Amino acid sequence: MDKHDDQSFTGTQSIEKTVKIINTIAASNVEGARLVDIATKLNLPRPTVFRILSCLISQGWVMRPPNRRNYFLGHVIFELGLTASPLFKLRDICQPSLERIARKTKHVSFLTIRSGVDAISISRSKGLSFKLPALQIGVHRPLGIGAGSLALLMLLKDDEVTDIVRKNTLRLRSFADMNIKTLLDRVKLCKIEGFAYHDESLLTGHSGAAVPISDSKGTILGAISVTAAVPCIPQEELKVIINMLKKESKKIKLLIKDDERFTFENKIFTH
Repeated sequence: MDKHDDQSFTGTQSIEKTVKIINTIAASNVEGARLVDIATKLNLPRPTVFRILSCLISQGWVMRPPNRRNYFLGHVIFELGLTASPLFKLRDICQPSLERIARKTKHVSFLTIRSGVDAISISRSKGLSFKLPALQIGVHRPLGIGAGSLALLMLLKDDEVTDIVRKNTLRLRSFADMNIKTLLDRVKLCKIEGFAYHDESLLTGHSGAAVPISDSKGTILGAISVTAAVPCIPQEELKVIINMLKKESKKIKLLIKDDERFTFENKIFTH
């Protein structure tokens, strides 16, 4: 490797570290992420993390409020999201379905997509009170936590599911004492039933149900779900909710049929 190649490799490593730091902050953006926690999670020296954070702050990608140790995503991230948003029609297409679901069930409905080993809720129904931080819009959480997230995980091959869950082992502990076996058992049950469901063993005090949404080629784009502020959804009510979710999923599939822009979106939603 010549000097030029070595410099390129070093530059690529720096970019990779920066991206990982931004993603780590995004995963904790409700409460923020401390420097020590970022460094520990990524196994990076604190001075390195501090140097990168300082640069990100100067460019507006990250911010740290006065008298706080926690770092948050900055205004530039928000602005970039607005710039990119015209390409991503899924949220706009699904919103009417989310409103109908919430109105009929009297619960909160969500649209959730996958991002690597994480799930992100990118839209929800309006007008209903919901205070569970783990499911707020834009918050990264381990795949499998939450009904919509569970629906995305249950569609994967068993070995991929196991790999993802193991990678998220430490993060799972903050959700109702969740562990690998409990989550894997839940995924297996969802595969058998053909839809995602969880009681408060997954999210304390809450239960939920979900189904995936796909394009005309069968590519999974995300999941629509219902989350209820009750320990368990009664069986008869659950049947009604699942039928409603499946009906809306079919409507969404028809709406996105033959839309070429979703070919590009699929690569983002599923990786």
